Amino acid sequence: MTKIQTVKEYLSVHGPALSSDIAAVFRKNGISDVAARKRVSRRSPEVMVLSGLTFPKRARFLYLKHQFGKDKYWTALYAAIKQSNPAYAAAIGAVRACGGYVRRKDFDVISGSPLRQKKQISSEAVLNRLCAVSILDKTDDPVHGECIYFRHQLGEILARRSTFRARLITEDVLLDAIRSWAGKMNISSPNVTKIRGDSDPQYVTFRFHLCGPSYLRPIRYLADSKMKPGFFVADVILDSHLGEDGVDAFIRKCTTLSGLPSARPFLPMLIAESFTPEALKACRAQGIMATTPATLFGADIATALSDLMKTLTNAATVAATKPDQLEDLFKKLSGIEGQAGNLRGALFELLVGHMVKQLEGNSIDIGKTIQCKDGKSREMDVCRFKEKIVVIYECKGYQPTSFVTKPEIEKWFQAVAQIYSGYKAQEAYINSSFSFEYWTCGMFDEEALGLLKENKTKIKKYTIEWKDGEAVRKYASQMSAPGIRRILDEHYFNHPINFITVQTRASS
Repeated sequence: MTKIQTVKEYLSVHGPALSSDIAAVFRKNGISDVAARKRVSRRSPEVMVLSGLTFPKRARFLYLKHQFGKDKYWTALYAAIKQSNPAYAAAIGAVRACGGYVRRKDFDVISGSPLRQKKQISSEAVLNRLCAVSILDKTDDPVHGECIYFRHQLGEILARRSTFRARLITEDVLLDAIRSWAGKMNISSPNVTKIRGDSDPQYVTFRFHLCGPSYLRPIRYLADSKMKPGFFVADVILDSHLGEDGVDAFIRKCTTLSGLPSARPFLPMLIAESFTPEALKACRAQGIMATTPATLFGADIATALSDLMKTLTNAATVAATKPDQLEDLFKKLSGIEGQAGNLRGALFELLVGHMVKQLEGNSIDIGKTIQCKDGKSREMDVCRFKEKIVVIYECKGYQPTSFVTKPEIEKWFQAVAQIYSGYKAQEAYINSSFSFEYWTCGMFDEEALGLLKENKTKIKKYTIEWKDGEAVRKYASQMSAPGIRRILDEHYFNHPINFITVQTRASS
């Protein structure tokens, strides 16, 4: 067998590789160490060098021009990073575990690197470096703001955007439930435990999905004659079977925090749909609770969470043809406390979609996006199409005691104008009439109502309508099937949390 003599020959046969690995092959073929290094450094012009990412002992990642961006290129680059750059490898593994598409603010949580810490590369620096070498990239998502994704998988990722949205909502429901569970277990009070969405939970130099002080005996401590709390911290990754690469980032967070002399004791938990045996072993070796929704809340709740994700992923189909699934979800998920707000908000647009589909007719779409004239995309909760009539619904599953405010309506009118211009730029909708409606289970305050009435009279290009909780309930009474009316009554209008709110206001 002919021995490989040049870098180009090696790359042609074996694909992209680190210069140090190529030099090692030359040495194995009988060339001295000095000669091997010179041969690598005197590579031909066809050999490309990846810039922007450093490797140990001045090694460089080499490839041929035609290999860039191919599957073999990415496989070799990821292997090289895993071998020599744990911080970058952990971030890549975490983004992959999240489906390859994450919100920018969530990258700080999942990356495994601190916001800022002496002698540690920051989460922002990791992101910038991975973007510089075209592994990751940034995009402006119409719903979630700036998002991070694998650059070479954009088409595949965008095709799964509905899954991404569904996963975020389901994770938020689960986080709310874990916060309530932690309160019941006397781990951390729900009143002071922060979760993603409410704020940016942070413990020392790291962000988490959940963080709260804990007075459990193993992690509390005495300082200045006072009992001080440790902390309960947790991250959630659903819709993923986590292997060792998927848990590396969380382990890095915990081991880095454990090395800080000033850090308080903490109790870490990682929640995922499932783990490989190797991943579980790696977590347990570091004293991390790696668990699943089924372990925490039972198989029925875990199944319901999975069903919720599937329902939200296929929202329009479920809303149009399977409304009974919505009632089943509410019943099954009633077994976990804390989920009411997130769940009601997520499913209200499906209820609206079903009602207008049944009572008005023709097709609906949920979570549809449209490209506007400003170049940005906008997402619409519910769209109904009937011949040349387009009706777009903004859906707010608020509590009946909550008020929609003037700033919310002002923001909605801005979005309405952009969506309308986006549709009218398309030839198929030039002769269509448009109506925009704002539906809420709550009420409109006086200023919001005044603005709605003013614009209803002033705007001629499209019509403006709205429904408060009472109007939504009246509209639902036209439904022949009782299921939707029952869901609205039990989980929106007559839910115990609403009576608590009313009583609290009355006594204040």
